[in-house]
Amino acid sequence: MANIILISGTWHGGWVWDSIATNLRAQGHTVFAPSLSGLEPNVEANYPINLDTHINDVLAIIDANGLQDLVLVGHSYGGMVITGVSDRTTARVKHLLYLDAVCPRPGESEWNYVMDHDKPVWLASCKDGLNIPVPEPFASEPRTRPHPLATKLQPLHYNQAKFDSLKKTYVHAEKWFHVAGMEHAFKPVFDRVKSEPNWSALSWPFGHLLTEEAPDQVEALIVAVSA
Repeated sequence: MANIILISGTWHGGWVWDSIATNLRAQGHTVFAPSLSGLEPNVEANYPINLDTHINDVLAIIDANGLQDLVLVGHSYGGMVITGVSDRTTARVKHLLYLDAVCPRPGESEWNYVMDHDKPVWLASCKDGLNIPVPEPFASEPRTRPHPLATKLQPLHYNQAKFDSLKKTYVHAEKWFHVAGMEHAFKPVFDRVKSEPNWSALSWPFGHLLTEEAPDQVEALIVAVSA
């Protein structure tokens, strides 16, 4: 059995994994699905939060529970977090699973992968200078929260050789947001990792919100990489 940590994407918290986490626990796995700092339901984050904050959130879970043999799963922005955690933890990392997620090169931030037309919109909407408000259609879900802007801007530096040695899987969601002709922000990541060491690259005929559109497939893949 594995120790599995599930990290959600922008504006979302651990609640997106509820059904998947429940099923994994029923199979005997130890599962953590945290809502990272500032993304907890019913919380107004009026203090600075950056990528280091979120990485440290996860490291604290690992240390507090004495976890080893980690399976780190990141969706979307969550890829930034699991990449940083895998570099900084002293625990053994069994597998990294990127679900249509950012996987930066050393020194890159998620901002390197945000579409050019979204950058000025996000910056203009960030009225408090700290958080990107939840846009439609995500705002219809009351548990979504404004996302800390600094997590998008902070570069992630990590040991490339250590990262290359880890087993990794990438899932590309082919349909993105189901808008014809819309460019997929993370397609360049998928294209890159296919030829890098210790990667398994998969392409699925679903949209970006894989925990909603393909929960059974996500669960089965997590079980497979945890074996």
